[in-house]
Amino acid sequence: MDPIGLYQLNTLVKQELKNRFPDTFLVVAEIADVKENRSGHCYLELVEKREEDDAVIAMARATIWAFTYRMLKPYFETTTGKSLQRGIKVLVSVEIVFHELYGYSLNIKNIDPTFTVGDLERKRKEIIDRLTREGVIDMNRELELPLLPKTIAVISSPTAAGYGDFVDQLHRNVYGYAFHTKLFPAVMQGEKTTESVIAALERIYEYEALFDVVVIIRGGGSQTDLGSFDSYDLAANVAQFPIPVLAGIGHERDETIVDRVAYRSVKTPTAAAAFLIERFNEAEGRLEVAKESLMREAKRILQDEKTRQVVKITELKQFTRLFLESQENRLMLASQRADHASQLFIGNRMNYLEQLKAKVEGKVTEILTANRYFLELAETKMKYADPKNILEKGFSITRVNGKAVRDSVLVREGDVLETELFKGIIRSEVKDTSK
Repeated sequence: MDPIGLYQLNTLVKQELKNRFPDTFLVVAEIADVKENRSGHCYLELVEKREEDDAVIAMARATIWAFTYRMLKPYFETTTGKSLQRGIKVLVSVEIVFHELYGYSLNIKNIDPTFTVGDLERKRKEIIDRLTREGVIDMNRELELPLLPKTIAVISSPTAAGYGDFVDQLHRNVYGYAFHTKLFPAVMQGEKTTESVIAALERIYEYEALFDVVVIIRGGGSQTDLGSFDSYDLAANVAQFPIPVLAGIGHERDETIVDRVAYRSVKTPTAAAAFLIERFNEAEGRLEVAKESLMREAKRILQDEKTRQVVKITELKQFTRLFLESQENRLMLASQRADHASQLFIGNRMNYLEQLKAKVEGKVTEILTANRYFLELAETKMKYADPKNILEKGFSITRVNGKAVRDSVLVREGDVLETELFKGIIRSEVKDTSK
């Protein structure tokens, strides 16, 4: 066989691949590397690993051209809540490409985000969305943790190694801080985990006022073992619990929905103990800083006050002396003014009283003269109005039953009349009356 050039060989391979694989294929792979360039293209390195030892058994370069990537990227990120990144598995629709210069690669046409999310991840996202819609997802996180959380309710299996580590580290802390823990046993693995942990929360709720914080301890395990902590019922109970919940239920790479809704999530039980100890340590540190600051400020204030008092005393002595001197001068001047004013006032009042006396005497004389005239006039009027003067002129007054008679209708036949004359009285009996 005659030798051929590399370009010719690659052209033959390209043609053969095109004839042999004309359609697209669905491929499952893990992203080992991903890069975006300025043109908007996305370049990936896909690998397949052996499950037993995680060794790479296949590798291929892949490209998502800008036009396709602009549509796939937002769809993938919205569905999964993640971007294309190293370490995640994807189900992609690819076209096989072979270039004479660059060799073998894959052209990605589509990505199935539901494969990446997986059934568990999809359910986790739905639960988180539901808690968010119900407005409870951040309720426990928004609670206020006591400055010194001393009384701790622990939810754990009594035989769990993580529980023993937590209690040992908490009660044997190097600072000597005193904690009070109460275990509320619960199943932490298997189908009954959710129901058991909720029941423990309900028992704690009966003694709500006694505890500062609740700690849920489990330790590590497979992702399947952690599935119970992704349930809606348990997450909703933790999110709405009235006491801050500290979750330490997984290892470094494990995160559950309970971790998301708890007041604080730590990776291990020992980390939960360290968090509580650090809370005390921080408070003690702040107290020590405040103490030192208070002492410095107190010394400064006392020194400033001492200096200020010395200055004030000196100023007060000078002021008192000057004040007394000025007051003495003012009193002497005021005394002289008072004597002069008193004499002037008394002289003015005496003149005023003399003038007032003359005016009063004149006014009294005037009033007496006027009243004497009115009395004489009244006496004259009374004299003319006296009934005796009228009777003396020949008039008379007729009375019946002591009342003067002015109309004949006021008397009746048989009435006894008294007629008063200027001299004497006549009594008569009525025989008849007429108008």
